[in-house]
Amino acid sequence: MVPIAAPQEDIFAEEQRIIWRRRRRLILSKIPECLNKKIVKVSFCSRKKDFEDAFSLLYQRYHKVGLLPSLPEEIFFTPYQFLPSSRVCIARDYKTKKVTSTATLVIDSPLGLPSDCIYKDLIDKLRAQGRKLAEFSCLAAKPDIYSRNGLFYVFRMLYKYAVQKGITDIVISVHPKHTTFYELILLFERIGPKRYYSKLLDAPAYLERLDLTNVQETYEKAYLPFEEGKVVVDFFFHRAYPEDLTELAILKTTTPEIFHYFFFERTNKFQDLDEKFKNFFKDHYQIEAVESATSS
Repeated sequence: MVPIAAPQEDIFAEEQRIIWRRRRRLILSKIPECLNKKIVKVSFCSRKKDFEDAFSLLYQRYHKVGLLPSLPEEIFFTPYQFLPSSRVCIARDYKTKKVTSTATLVIDSPLGLPSDCIYKDLIDKLRAQGRKLAEFSCLAAKPDIYSRNGLFYVFRMLYKYAVQKGITDIVISVHPKHTTFYELILLFERIGPKRYYSKLLDAPAYLERLDLTNVQETYEKAYLPFEEGKVVVDFFFHRAYPEDLTELAILKTTTPEIFHYFFFERTNKFQDLDEKFKNFFKDHYQIEAVESATSS
C-alpha cells in the first residue's frame, strides 16, 4: 500500500503546535530573560580548583538524583575529561563566584567517546560516514532555574570550540526525563533506542545527535518565527563575549600535575583505568616522571 501523505493543513497545524510548545517552554523557564542579561562567567577548567569545583558539582548532582553511590572523595570525573582535546567548561555565578553548572566536550579519538560503552554500533555508523564527532558529557547544574539556564552559556562555549575543531556532529546520551529539553529546545535528534548505563547504576538513556553542518539554519527555522526565539538565535550565533577569544585561544587545559593530583592523590582512579587509557596517559602526562618528582 502506498503511504498517504498528510494534508498540508495538518503539517502546518503540527508545526504551529511545536512552535507553541517551544515558545511556552522558553517563557516558563525564563530562558530569554537569562540570555538577555549575562548571568554567569564561563571558562574552560585549567586550574586545579576549577576542576575540583566542576567534579564536586557533578558528584553532588549525580548522587542526589541516584546516578552514583556515596563516594568518600565526593567528586566524580571520567578519564575522557583528561584527554588533551577535551574541554571541561564551567559557569560561575557573578556574585558568589561559585560554579553553578558544568559540561564537558569530548572529541572523538582512537580512545572513543563516552557513549561508546552502550551505543558504539550506532556511533560507528556515523564514523563510517566520515563524520567528525564529539560528545557532550558530564553535565550538571544546581537545581535553581538560573543555574540550569547557565548551562546555555556552557553549551554556547563548547559549541564554539566544536566548530573551531571542525566537528560535524555532537552526540549525547540523555536520560528520558530530559529528552524534551534536548529535542524541543536544543534541537537534538533522537537516533538511538533506550539503553542502560551500567556505570551509572543502570540509568536509562537515549542517544541524541545535533548536526553542526547546518545548525544555524536549523535554529533559525525553529526560532525565528516568534520573538522570544530570536533571542536564542542571537545568543548562539551573533552575540560576542570577551571570553570567546580568550578561552578558545587556550591550547592546553590540563597538566601532568593536575592529572596526578586527581588520579593518584585525590583518588586512586588510575589503577582502575582500562589499559588503553593507562598507556595513553602514561605517555601523554609522563606519569613515571611526575611520580618521581613528587616522591623526591
